[in-house]
This record gives sequence, structure tokens and C-alpha cells, in this order.
Amino acid sequence: MLSSPPIFHRSMSRTTAQVLVLEDEAALLELVVDALGSEGHAVTSAGTVAKALEALKDGSFDVAVLDLNVPDGSGIDVLKVLSEESLPTEAIVLTGNATISNAIEAMKLGAYDFLTKPTRMDELLALVDKAAEKARLRQENAALKNQLERDVSISGLVTEDAAFKETLAVLERVAPSDLPVLIQGESGTGKELIARAVHKRSPRAAFPLMAISCGAVPETLLESELFGYERGAFTGAVQRKPGLVELANRGVLFLDEIGDINAAVQSKLLRFLETQEFLHVGGTRPLKTDVRLVSATSKDLKKEVAEGRYRQDLYQRLNGVTLLLPPLRDRKGDIAPLASYFLQRCAAGKKTLGAATLEALQKYHWPGNVRELQMVVRRAAVLAKGDTIQPEDLSLDMSPPNWKSAA
Repeated sequence: MLSSPPIFHRSMSRTTAQVLVLEDEAALLELVVDALGSEGHAVTSAGTVAKALEALKDGSFDVAVLDLNVPDGSGIDVLKVLSEESLPTEAIVLTGNATISNAIEAMKLGAYDFLTKPTRMDELLALVDKAAEKARLRQENAALKNQLERDVSISGLVTEDAAFKETLAVLERVAPSDLPVLIQGESGTGKELIARAVHKRSPRAAFPLMAISCGAVPETLLESELFGYERGAFTGAVQRKPGLVELANRGVLFLDEIGDINAAVQSKLLRFLETQEFLHVGGTRPLKTDVRLVSATSKDLKKEVAEGRYRQDLYQRLNGVTLLLPPLRDRKGDIAPLASYFLQRCAAGKKTLGAATLEALQKYHWPGNVRELQMVVRRAAVLAKGDTIQPEDLSLDMSPPNWKSAA
């Protein structure tokens, strides 16, 4: 077991590290989680290897504290995943004297260090800080490398349209800064692709991009998803859970459909953007994180503000730079190259688009925009009997108001 932690007096406004703790002994797990949390770290706990691996799929961690002996396996299993997937996580293994050989194996797999049980909590806390610093340095080096590779194309953003090219030019200029970005456009125009391009081209590229669709989360849960919660904050809150603003630390937080958030969350989001500080639901201790916000909406936020449904001060905070994405019906020249791009991805050159098919694609109104075009092409590639996709293979609804003349 671990000895009780000494009392530390570090500033709670310091940047937190994301820490995963794998430990099957409930009392010990609680002790470690509370000690790390009191130091300002955002902690995710797991009592089994399965839960630890699930947590790795859902989030990015600076440090993993891994017990080598748990009922469904070993911390070695988690360490192997970290190594095989080249995840930017430094691992600290906890082991009893009887399993010192396993600790040596862990070091060979790339573990940062190991501690034998029993050990002092202050040793573990100091080691987590050192491991977190190493993780930060490695991530920053990866970010610098990414900056050198910024001339690569943005996957999926195919365009010959002059207005859209100007939007991408603005993206290139704003991405290296820390300005908040607001992306406006109809559903299916590629707002998330743009958000990911901003992330990839920024100095934060090696750090997480955490995304959520605000309109898809019930209003009662959105606050806890964004800001996390303390154990016992509400029914079902059986353990402390970090929110997306913590998981996106040093990276980018992408809030899709930000026009759908209610007044209470608008107020708390505004305070966070002004201070970079927040409270867990049910918490009393301010936490601090460092994120860049990218948001998107299909609504006209100026109109929402004018009609009293959206806070003007929040809109001003979000609107560092606005990127307007035109609907596909206003980018007729992009339909053919986009269709060819999607067909190449799903059919690898085995099928082509006939001239009459391209004409039909040009005439269609595309209410679902680029997303709809992608699905139409994928479906046609499967249904077409020959090597050339014909208009009838598109299965387009030609009735008004979707169908318009070419004029």
C-alpha cells in the first residue's frame, strides 16, 4: 500500500496533467486519485485493464500510473498498447517486490519509471510531475515537427471555388495563432474538417482535439460533459470525472452546434473563456486549463443575439475569426472534382462517372451539401452494375424543391 500523502501547497491555478490510474484495490485507488486531484491533476481511474484500455480510446493522457497485478491482466497489457500505438503517455508502474522482473519488462517496453509497494505518496506525486514534464516536452517536439509539415493538403477539402479558396487562405493565416475560430455553414458543408485543419496547422497539433456536438447532448448533461464533475455531484456520479475542457488541455476544444447551448451553459462557457478557469459540477475548487476554442454553428448567431436568444458577450468571445463555408449549391464547380475524389476513395479507380451522371450531379440542389454528395457517390459505386456510374445509379430525388434546373 501507499503511505498517506503529505500536505502540499501548490497553486491550484497551474496547468493540470491528464493522469490515468489503473489499480484494482478500491481504497488504494481512491487514495491515489484524491492525492493527484489535490495537486490539480485531472484523473481518470480504472479498476481493470479493460476499463483502462477503454479510457485510452476516449481520451489522451500525459501519465499513466499502472498496477502490474489486476484481476483481468496486468499494467503491462496497457503499456504494450501505449507502445504499439505510439501514444504520447509516460507510464509509471507500481509493483510488489515479488514482481520486480515484471517491472524490468515494463522498463524495456518504455515505462518512465517504477515504484515498489509500499511507497510514499510524495514519491509518487513527484514522479508523476516529472513524467508529465517529459510528456509535455515530447508533445511539444511533435508539434514543432508538425509545423514543418504544414504544406500537406487538407484531406477532404477539395475546391476550385474562388470564395472557398479564400476561406482556406484565411484558415492558413489564423491557424498558427491562438485566436478563437467560429465556423459558420449549413449542415454537411465540412465544418468539422475545417476545425481539424485548424488544429493540425496550429502549434497545438501534438495535443488533443476534443470534439462535442452541443446539440446532440441533453441540456442537463452538457455542463458536466464540458466541465466534468465530482463524485456524488448527482445520482450516478460514482467517481470524479474530468470534462472535455480538461481533456483538451494544451490542445483544441471543438464545440459543434454552439448555437444550441442554453443560457446557463452560455454563462459558464463565457467565464471559462475569460479566465481559463472552471469548476467541476459539484466542485468548489477552481481548476485551470489551457485550450484554444474552435466552434461551429449552422445558425445565424448575429440574428440569435439580436433576438435575445444568445449572449452578445459570448458571441464576441467566440468570434475571433469567422470562417464562412458556402453550401455546395453555390460551389457548382466543386461538384465534379469532389465526386471524383469520393469515388477514388471508395472504388480505387475501378469505376468512373459518366458525362450524363456528372450533369445530373450538377443540376441537383444538394440540401445535405458535401456530406450528402459523399454518400450518393458511395451508394452509386456499390449499386452500379457496370464500370461506369449512370444517372439512375445515383438514386437522387429530382422532385422540387431539391431539384433545380441548370440555369
